[in-house]
Amino acid sequence: MKTDPGGTPDQSHILDHMCENLCSFLRCFLSLREVEKKAFVENGRPTTPGDLRKTVAELIMASRADKKATFDRYGGSSKDRAAENARNNVATERDKAVLRGEACGWCGKNLPRHSRMEGVKSTYCSQKCSEEGRLRRGFSVREEVFALEGGVCQRCGVDAHALFLRIKSLQPAERLSALCDVNWRLPCGGSALDRLLQRPREGDFWQADHIRAVAEGGGQCGADNLQTLCTPCHKAETERLRARLKLNSRAEMEKRENISGKFQGQLDIRSAFGSFSGTFHQSGSKHKRRQRTAD
Repeated sequence: MKTDPGGTPDQSHILDHMCENLCSFLRCFLSLREVEKKAFVENGRPTTPGDLRKTVAELIMASRADKKATFDRYGGSSKDRAAENARNNVATERDKAVLRGEACGWCGKNLPRHSRMEGVKSTYCSQKCSEEGRLRRGFSVREEVFALEGGVCQRCGVDAHALFLRIKSLQPAERLSALCDVNWRLPCGGSALDRLLQRPREGDFWQADHIRAVAEGGGQCGADNLQTLCTPCHKAETERLRARLKLNSRAEMEKRENISGKFQGQLDIRSAFGSFSGTFHQSGSKHKRRQRTAD
């Protein structure tokens, strides 16, 4: 490091070094997915530009582990458990507080005082519980993903939301040409294509996709397992998932057949004794017939 004649570090060099580190950090931060940015900002763990991705990966994995443990332990939200316990006549005071709206519908903790004021209707005690509860209960998943990623496909980068708004503003006769100009993958069926051109919906342009598929155990994850995919990319990903599940199913079937074949190849002890007893009985009868004939 450069120093001035008095032996102290050159202040301009320190400032340049700080600016370089800051720019490197911003480049790395901006390359993250929106859900990863959110996880890092909410946690506030200090890190360096070189360790940023590693830190974010650790935060995401820890978040998934915590959510899975909570889901495995409780099997859903506190409101679901309270309703089930009430149906079975085993509701606790905490369950009753949840059902009365005095406790959080996700974690079961008491709602803040301002949330229990007259005229105020609150279900969750915090923003975090609100997000978890809505995702688990299947509400507003698209809204949660859209708030993070704005309808931009995380696979090909197309702004599917902006494309939807553009197509919707056009006349039906102009929509086909506009979709072809951006190389949009059109529906194969005539009726589906006609509906897209006549009555386009936002769901025709982008989907909230599970990064780890529900069929492969991703249904218990939170917002960190969701991403925006344009409809063509989502369809391609679904086709890959079906092929993967079919392959896994075939491998599982072959494994079962191999196990079954091994057991069939082994001689059952009862069958062995039965066949041995029958053979012994037949040979004894033949010996007696020979003796009678000789007599």
